[in-house]
Amino acid sequence: MRTRLIFPAAALLLAATAPARAADDELAGQLRVVAEANIRAYDAEDVNGVLATMHTKSPEYDRTQKALPEQFRAMDLDVKLVDFKYMGHDDEFAVARVKTGYDGPEGSRFQDNVTDSVMLFHKEGNAWKLWSDEVLGVQLGTAK
Repeated sequence: MRTRLIFPAAALLLAATAPARAADDELAGQLRVVAEANIRAYDAEDVNGVLATMHTKSPEYDRTQKALPEQFRAMDLDVKLVDFKYMGHDDEFAVARVKTGYDGPEGSRFQDNVTDSVMLFHKEGNAWKLWSDEVLGVQLGTAK
C-alpha cells in the first residue's frame, strides 16, 4: 500500500519541477551564449566585443576596458570555451562554472592553460551580461 502512494507523489513532484527545469535549461543556454560571445570576442582581440558582453555597472568593467588593449598587444592567444556548467540563480544573479582554454602561439613563452572559474551574470535591461568572475584554478598545458 505504501509503495502505491509513493509513486503517485513522486510523479506529481517530477511534474511540478518540469517547468522549473525547462526555465533553468533556457537560462543556462542564454548564459552559455554570453560566455561564448565573450570568449569569441577575446579570441578575436575585439575590445568592444568583450565589453558588449559585460554589465556596464560591473565592478570589473572599467578595469577590463583599460587592461584589454595591453593584453591584446602583448599576447596573440587562441582562446576557446572548454566547459560550461550552469549552477543556479536567484532573483538578481546567475552563476556558471566555466573552463576556458588559452593557447599561445607556437614558440612563444606563454604557458598554455585551462582556467577554471565561476562566472557571475546579472541582467542589464533584458539581456544577461557578465558581472564578475573568480578563478578557481589553472591547469597548465594545452587546451587543444
